[in-house]
Amino acid sequence: MSVFLEKEFYEMLSEKMKAAVSISCLAAKERGVDIFLIGGIVRDIILGNEIKDIDIAVQSDAVGFCEYLASKYDCKIESTQEKLRTSKVRFNNNVVIDFASTREEKYDSPGVLPSAFNFGCPLNQDVKRRDFTINTLAIKLTGDDKYKLIDYYSGYEDIKNKQIRILHKNSFVDDPSRIIRALKFKERFDFMIEPETYSIMQSYLNNISKDIPLERIKNEFRQYFMINKENIYGEIIKSNAYKLISDNPLKEINTDRIKKMINLNIFKETEIWFLYVACLIVNSNCTDINLNMTAFENKIISETQNMILSGIVDINDNEKIYKKYNDKIDLSLALYFVISGDESVIKFLNVLKQIKVLINGNDLIELGFIPSKYFSEIFENILKEKLKGLLKTKEEEINFVKRHIKKQSD
Repeated sequence: MSVFLEKEFYEMLSEKMKAAVSISCLAAKERGVDIFLIGGIVRDIILGNEIKDIDIAVQSDAVGFCEYLASKYDCKIESTQEKLRTSKVRFNNNVVIDFASTREEKYDSPGVLPSAFNFGCPLNQDVKRRDFTINTLAIKLTGDDKYKLIDYYSGYEDIKNKQIRILHKNSFVDDPSRIIRALKFKERFDFMIEPETYSIMQSYLNNISKDIPLERIKNEFRQYFMINKENIYGEIIKSNAYKLISDNPLKEINTDRIKKMINLNIFKETEIWFLYVACLIVNSNCTDINLNMTAFENKIISETQNMILSGIVDINDNEKIYKKYNDKIDLSLALYFVISGDESVIKFLNVLKQIKVLINGNDLIELGFIPSKYFSEIFENILKEKLKGLLKTKEEEINFVKRHIKKQSD
């Protein structure tokens, strides 16, 4: 039975989006090519989710099609990928559409980026390269059967049954990042991973290829953990997906601690993914090998490991708390607290971090001091007194120095 999604199309897309798609359809008719809404947008139309991105497959050369589109209508090409024959077009109403030539792909070896060929191939050849059946769906935008759902792999049925299913048994071998993507869709849409797909996933995780796409896996972890649901970390452990990047993850974490760190606003919301990933790799022996960490990310891991080794600080010893945390990156402190629950971190962030010495070198010179390394010792002594709560104002600091000078001259 054929399924037509005209009603859903008009309900789900904004007026501006429909206008941009309509212009694209006019150009396709003039050029005599078939175009299709493809992938995530079709899935989201069926699910009734907000439409954010529009992807259109051109059963021809998309670059040439977009050049014609831009020359004939009020829109412009923002970027083009020559190797993949894709173009991004911005319409005069600011709607952006990604146009891609239908193509086939092959993996020359497991885990590497695929090579593309046979551009402009029939749609049924193009969808073979996609990750899950729910992302193979297309809506025809041209011809007599406009708005017809094109479904070669029963993706429509899988959406209705709320399940994620791969297209072939080598899917995870070709691209292991699909494992995290499967979990991402599971959590985002409240789907289940189809049993055979889950079994194939576990088989791969028990025999992981040495050549895995580090950047793609890292990016998928980033997107997955940005969902930030209550059970998000536990699913990575339960599914064994952590094995892609770690040999010794923390088996569980306290999400209330993460919420505390969020409420303190000591790191950007866009960095929360790293807290989760770091909990997977902080005890691992393969941090640098399996996730392609940046120097900054490695520093956070290193600082956190050192804080763990130094042990819990007495909550009443302000000087030790300050000394332990003052030179640390805020994200390191957040990670350390999530792992250890050391409440001295909270005290430092809420109270002690704001304590600063108010006088400077010029003030010491005015008091008769000759500039020297001794200045740093004086500032350190002032800070110790402030951490005890004995000095609060600049005047009190100056008086302390005056008393200190007198003692030094005795």
